[in-house]
Amino acid sequence: MIPEIVYSKYSQALFDIASEQKKLEGFGNELKMVRDTFQENPELWKFLNHPLVPEASKKETLKEVFADSLSKLVLQFLYVMVDRRREAAIICAIDGFIDLARKAQNITVAKIRVVKKLSAEEEKKLLASLEKLTGQKIDPLYYVDPTIIGGVIVQIGDRLIDGSLLRQLRDMRHTLLKADVMNGVTDE
Repeated sequence: MIPEIVYSKYSQALFDIASEQKKLEGFGNELKMVRDTFQENPELWKFLNHPLVPEASKKETLKEVFADSLSKLVLQFLYVMVDRRREAAIICAIDGFIDLARKAQNITVAKIRVVKKLSAEEEKKLLASLEKLTGQKIDPLYYVDPTIIGGVIVQIGDRLIDGSLLRQLRDMRHTLLKADVMNGVTDE
């Protein structure tokens, strides 16, 4: 685990620039794409973090991979982290920026477990309901979990909304067992 002190100043510096230029959402989307690219390409991440690879090669690779999809400032952010030998903290710095941007925009994360991918219409309805419930804009993180059988489980901070079929079946089982025990006691 990388200490927050190592990456937070980079997150804060980019956040300050993005706020000043009113580009929080744009930079956030670019940084999410960078993070996803690294997570989906472990060899790229390994290369970037290898201590024997020269900084110039790392920066050239970043340019080849991202130049067409990133603003100059976001690409420069990555270069600065390479120059300062903070490559291992890039993903943490990106997450730090995203957290700062969410707070500034009154956005909260909802971890949503579903049995299968939702349709665009289902997503739209679910997000509208969650935004009405919380009074905040929702940034959804979807997880497919076939064990819930049906329905949805949503976690927003420490709040859990369990609308899964699995929970409903467990509740029904508990109710039936409780009723059976009560009937057993009164029948004697």
